[in-house]
Amino acid sequence: MKYLILCALWILWCFLHSFFTTTETTTWFKERLENKFAFYRVFYNLFSTATVLPLLYWQSTIPGPVIIRLSTFLLIFKYLALILSVVLMTGAFFSFDVREFFGIRQIISRAQKEQTIPKISKHGFFGIVRHPMYLGGCIFFLALMIGAPLAQFLGYFVLAVYMIIGTIREDRRLARELGGVYKNYQNEVPMFLPAFKRKKKFIRRKVEKRE
Repeated sequence: MKYLILCALWILWCFLHSFFTTTETTTWFKERLENKFAFYRVFYNLFSTATVLPLLYWQSTIPGPVIIRLSTFLLIFKYLALILSVVLMTGAFFSFDVREFFGIRQIISRAQKEQTIPKISKHGFFGIVRHPMYLGGCIFFLALMIGAPLAQFLGYFVLAVYMIIGTIREDRRLARELGGVYKNYQNEVPMFLPAFKRKKKFIRRKVEKRE
């Protein structure tokens, strides 16, 4: 029963995490909050953190059998995958506008009466895949499933699936909001799985444009 409740809570968390970023939801809040909407991202981050930590703690306290038992090979594979995922997520994070990610830029723009304009980053890992943060997150949770007790295994599995669903949902949202600019980006860079031939072609085009 605990496992079912845990999975249900993780699915609910994933749903709410996505729900509060949909265009319809943010538009609804924007119309009602008006200038105070500048604080929306900050409260969203606080809400996400405050709700995910108890779930992570609770699943760590539930005993259960280990689904994928560790061997020397799997242990090495697990840590290599974790390192790769951290590199991907860190590289992607610092390619973002960090202040916008945490909601600070929105508050500053409100004070200065400026409008934040969404931009497409094509630097670093964003020139290899369109969603390196989600890819890193998926690899991270899949790696954590190795050697994890059943409760943690299920939680990490739900989060890994959510990373894939989140990638698709985010990609559609950006295409809808940014239009042709993002569609060109979609044609140049793969969504989730790296295609290094495309990366070389993308770099070549940039060089040709400079010349």
